[in-house]
Amino acid sequence: MKPVAEARDLARAAGAHARAAGRLLATEADHVRAVHLARRHIKRARSLLRALRPLAKPAVERENGFLRAFAHTLAPLRDAHALEEAARTVGARGNGPAGGERIDLAALGGALERQARVIARLAPEDAPKHYLAKAVARAYRKAREAYRAYEATPHEEEPLHEARKRIKDCLHLVEALEEVRPRGSAPKPGKLDRLGELMGAIRDLDLLSRRIERNEVGRAKLARIAARHGRLAREVTRVGAAVFDEKPSRVEAAWRRAGT
Repeated sequence: MKPVAEARDLARAAGAHARAAGRLLATEADHVRAVHLARRHIKRARSLLRALRPLAKPAVERENGFLRAFAHTLAPLRDAHALEEAARTVGARGNGPAGGERIDLAALGGALERQARVIARLAPEDAPKHYLAKAVARAYRKAREAYRAYEATPHEEEPLHEARKRIKDCLHLVEALEEVRPRGSAPKPGKLDRLGELMGAIRDLDLLSRRIERNEVGRAKLARIAARHGRLAREVTRVGAAVFDEKPSRVEAAWRRAGT
């Protein structure tokens, strides 16, 4: 991916991620790998488009809607594989492949590549001064607020889901801006990534626990899931405190001083 140094580069980078996702789906023989990597590219494309929303809201929301539909189509395949992985971590077995494997990945990939060309053309010719600094601060603030809401209700599904999305948005934007990111400044991509992965592991365990039968064997598996869930939750608390220690206003100020 080409580096992002200006606001207009965000749409081009989003288009590049969408194009990469399409090519993977159309050409990769390993469907599990194709879906996993394609979903990562789609998430990055959507995050970068969200950073552009104040400059082109109707167009951004339209294209983000298309990308959301692509991601939802691939979700059954991803969830089936994730459940298998989560089951192995607690010594259980998942339910095997999902019906989502019947999806025509090649056709989906071709459609996604065509959509990528539209996304890349959303790049604005100009943007307000310090737009990228404001975009980073905005993404960080939303992630921070969503994480605080999750902390208040850690056992509810929606706050966890929302916090993971906003953390990924912030991570993907900061990663794209690596060449202009102020040295040592928050938010730090490594910590954001770690927090997102931990919360994703919690989500996968929650999905797995719902599929386990409530018999004697199932209760033993649920006990192992609960123990792992507790360890992950404690690590989320520790990492989250470090990730969101800085105030959004200070984040924006640091990025402004770097000229973004």
